[in-house]
Amino acid sequence: MIFISKIENAKIILNDLESKVSDIKGSAIIRTNGLLVVSALPNEASERMIAAMSAALLGTSKRTGESLFDQGIFQGLHLTISKGDMFLQEAGKVILVVITSSNPNVGLVTLEMEDAVLKIKEIFESG
Repeated sequence: MIFISKIENAKIILNDLESKVSDIKGSAIIRTNGLLVVSALPNEASERMIAAMSAALLGTSKRTGESLFDQGIFQGLHLTISKGDMFLQEAGKVILVVITSSNPNVGLVTLEMEDAVLKIKEIFESG
């Protein structure tokens, strides 16, 4: 029997996600406390900064959204910048972060992220 670690499985999911959506320039899985779990971010990206800022953005956005929409459940964040976009989705105990080129196919990015989130939850919520 071949044992594949959680980190190796997560890397496979990130690589698969990036291969399915050409707009994706990088991705990462981070803990909700801002620590990096695994990264497929571009070389020029500061992984630690992106992880810390992503966790802060997600936490603030989640609290804001849930207070604005009483009883609403936070699903994700899409941040648009002139040079590219950032998408964040909770995946149980971790967060999936995706960085794209400008004007990405938002529907495709979101659809593929939702599929990846299900796989990530399986990995990190199991024993």
